[in-house]
Amino acid sequence: MLNNPRSQAAIFIVISLVIISSGVLYFFYQRQAVEREIEVVQPEIVPVKDYVESCIRSTAEDGLTTIGLSGGYIIIPQNINNDPRAYLAAFAGGFRIPYWWHDGISAIPTEDFIRRQLESHIKSELKICINNFEPFSGIFEINELKEPAVDVQFNEADVSVSLNYPLEIIAKQGDFKALREKFSYTSPIRFRKVYELAKLIMERQIKDYFLERRTIDLISMDIDIPTTDIEADCNAKTWQLSSIREKLQNLVRVNIPYVRIRGTSYNPNLYVPNPKGRNTYAETYFGSHYVWDIGSDEKKHGSMKVAFSYENQPMEVYARPSENGIMRSNAQKGNEMLSFFCMQIWHFTYDIKYPVTAAIFDQAAEKSKAYQFSFAFKVDIDHNNPNRAAKGTTLFETEPDLPSEDYCNAVQNEITMFTVDNSTGDDLRNVGLTFVCGRYYCDIGSSDWLSFGAAAGMTKRLPYCVNGILKGAKEGYAESKMFIQTDVDGRSYVLAMNPVKEFQNYRVVKHLLSNPGIAKELAPNEKVSIMIKGKDAGYEGFAVYPKEADFPLKIPEKDAVYEVSINVIDEDGIIAGYIGDWKVSGESLKGADEIVFHVVEQGPASEDERFLFVSGLSSYSKNVPAPELK
Repeated sequence: MLNNPRSQAAIFIVISLVIISSGVLYFFYQRQAVEREIEVVQPEIVPVKDYVESCIRSTAEDGLTTIGLSGGYIIIPQNINNDPRAYLAAFAGGFRIPYWWHDGISAIPTEDFIRRQLESHIKSELKICINNFEPFSGIFEINELKEPAVDVQFNEADVSVSLNYPLEIIAKQGDFKALREKFSYTSPIRFRKVYELAKLIMERQIKDYFLERRTIDLISMDIDIPTTDIEADCNAKTWQLSSIREKLQNLVRVNIPYVRIRGTSYNPNLYVPNPKGRNTYAETYFGSHYVWDIGSDEKKHGSMKVAFSYENQPMEVYARPSENGIMRSNAQKGNEMLSFFCMQIWHFTYDIKYPVTAAIFDQAAEKSKAYQFSFAFKVDIDHNNPNRAAKGTTLFETEPDLPSEDYCNAVQNEITMFTVDNSTGDDLRNVGLTFVCGRYYCDIGSSDWLSFGAAAGMTKRLPYCVNGILKGAKEGYAESKMFIQTDVDGRSYVLAMNPVKEFQNYRVVKHLLSNPGIAKELAPNEKVSIMIKGKDAGYEGFAVYPKEADFPLKIPEKDAVYEVSINVIDEDGIIAGYIGDWKVSGESLKGADEIVFHVVEQGPASEDERFLFVSGLSSYSKNVPAPELK
């Protein structure tokens, strides 16, 4: 018997803790059970579902990449396109990045505007990617019952894409018939967090004039740039404004990249050349003057790097007083007793404008993918003072649709497009070319010999577009694309086509998880979907097995690493699969005529065990070989 009050109290506390812990565990497992409820998909249509969702992934990732390159745009509105002051012409091809601030105008694209642009891009690209369901032409008759409707959501940790696309799927052999409407893809890109940081930087730049102040400091500290001074000399001093502009361009180009954002990721121990011998960023002038506190949250932005750059783009510099690009000091004589004494006095003020590009790098994490977002704005100084006079705000509205036929017929400037084999450098004819500008697609024909066989390509008048895309397709080659600009007559571009190896022979073998050393063939009722995606390139391939149509699997003939995702299904759902990286060399592809894909099979299992197996497929796949070339 425990008569001690303290012992009884201790037992009561233990019992209470057990009850509370049981309750917590119960609710935890109830929540886990709800979260792991997965959608039931008829096994026969899993390959079709995977195929559509691979196209959603491809078009969404492509759109997010373009948005990241151009500061939130896929299609640049005409009011910006037609105003040379409103954008920065970047890269060799004339790619344009609209300014987020210029000449007193704030032009930060809203999150809703960016979302609607991405939705429009996915919808317009989707049908081209799906290509009338060609991989299933010998298996199913697939009828589109309604136009696809796309919904994009920028979430805290990812970007989710939902597609409502009613499809009627009818087996060409047998009596199978199904209706599928819902498709989805989630990109592990933290776009909202990146965008919020970009917007915060721009808003604080408008408020703090941080880069204007650093520019004014550079002018003040450089002895070669005259501001205010006096000198005992009878000879007038002169300066050339062009030399001062060149000096200032060099100062900005070298120093602006040292700007850091407090709360983001940067290395305070970075080596910095310093004549005083102090070698780390934190110990130099930069560490105390170039770290910008914008109020960013380290918990939210701690994995992000921010870089500012100026790449010797045109810089407007005007000095007062000056005449015809020459700046002169004022000579002053002494009185009668000091008539021999001369002084030179000068006081100059500067108006300066130049563009800066800010790039945010969200580093890859366990559940997120690396992403870069760049935007541009102007630094503006008036009479040696920051100039942020507000003159207006750009409105962001989606422009109304124009029929593609009308747009494609509205040709303006003549553009020459050359087509070459990227592996040999040889001219390549019979490449089918498509010109894309935002939501508009123009089939412009095939390349042929130019100049009596001196080159292969096409010279053609194209509609006006500043962020256009040229796409090329040819049998035996991967689809290629590049940015082009058609706003000026006479531009020329070279489209490089990468040869691919076509595999008519590919098969799938299974390895039991409990005994992976033994391989066996698929059962007659089992079907497979295979997706291959380049990790460092834009290639994506899709195949179904067993093959019931002449649809080869294409792999670019070059050294590369691919992400391979395989699902094996039967009437019960996914029973086997593979997720892993596949490193391939161009030489090994040339000598191969078959690919063997290996998958891991769970064996008999309950519904819960099946769910855990699919969730851990990437780990289980390490027990079987990567795809083999034979």
